[in-house]
Amino acid sequence: MLNAPPEHRYTLILMLTINAVSIVAMQFIVPAMPDLVGEFATTPAMVQLTLTMFMLGYAVFQIAYGPLSDRYGRKGVVMWATLVFIAGSFLGAVAPSIEVLVIARVLQSVGAAAGFVLPPAVARDIYGHDGAPRAIGWISISAGLAALSAPYFGGLIHETAGWRWGMGFNGVLGIAILVACGLLLAESHPIARRQSVGFAGLARGYAALARSRRFMGYLLATAFVNGAFYAFFAGGTFVAIQILGLSPSQFGLLTIPVVALFLPSAYLSVRMAARFGSTRIIALGTLTTAAGSIGLLFVALSGNVSVPAILVASALLGWGNGQVIPNATAAAVNLFPKLAGTASASLGTAQMGMGAVASLLFGLLHDGTSTPMAALMAVMGLAAVLSCGLIIAARRRPAVA
Repeated sequence: MLNAPPEHRYTLILMLTINAVSIVAMQFIVPAMPDLVGEFATTPAMVQLTLTMFMLGYAVFQIAYGPLSDRYGRKGVVMWATLVFIAGSFLGAVAPSIEVLVIARVLQSVGAAAGFVLPPAVARDIYGHDGAPRAIGWISISAGLAALSAPYFGGLIHETAGWRWGMGFNGVLGIAILVACGLLLAESHPIARRQSVGFAGLARGYAALARSRRFMGYLLATAFVNGAFYAFFAGGTFVAIQILGLSPSQFGLLTIPVVALFLPSAYLSVRMAARFGSTRIIALGTLTTAAGSIGLLFVALSGNVSVPAILVASALLGWGNGQVIPNATAAAVNLFPKLAGTASASLGTAQMGMGAVASLLFGLLHDGTSTPMAALMAVMGLAAVLSCGLIIAARRRPAVA
């Protein structure tokens, strides 16, 4: 795959796995959400909190994990976070009420956040400036494969055994990761390169990132394309099951185009960026995302939403995300090599924070039609296009870490 020192021959595989499981944990329960309304005798907005609060916890704790890993190393943070993830998964499996399930999802997200923020930082540690884009591209592909399989298998397990077994399955995956990391994961961030993690140091690190218009352009572009995806994901399960009459596992199949096109797009876009420049590829990706989202909005407003229309929109969404996320992530992390963990945390926090906003807004705006979902997607897509202006405006201004 990529050349690495002997002590890190398993590191990238472990990072791919950790990243994939964090995505699986987020999405596994989504196909069951419409049924949770009746099981817990609650409202769709309350059930939506099982996704919204997961993404919120996912976002908030990345702020801490990045700098903590810069100071104390990557391995210790991964091990601690995995323990929290295991506890949240098994608590969710036995949750007696929707409130307890929401708390369990928050715990899950606290643990899973490390699986999102640390792999890009580890890739930068091991492969350096030149190799990091390819490694991060593979990490994006593993996340895409997880996103492809999680909704379908989550729906299948829900139909055959119940969503609680899915939560327990996540706990088992966490135990496997904990054992594998304990035995095989080597520290990639040596003591000599670690930095202080006091509040003042945190503030200085994040302030340095915020002052870079180019970094903020990358951050906002990834955040808004991710927001468009989670507007589709949060709303799609209700549209597919309640409006189109599909089953939970069929909803999982409906998301296949998103990831089926994300994977080749992520793979090809890194190579296209080496030839044409990452800025052009990122801009093209945001335009593709916006086109699919706006097209679906017109269909929704006409009242003719259908499976083919959703499939086309999801395909464009997947292709656009594949062009934006790996290139913007690699470019942003490379701007601040001494703050790789902090930069990765900022990107992850922005992406999941925007996803949480999209999920929360859908829960508030849901009216039994497909219009709120499509409108949120369109707004996010247009905002992603506008974010590229920051990148273009700052191209001639070097970043200072």
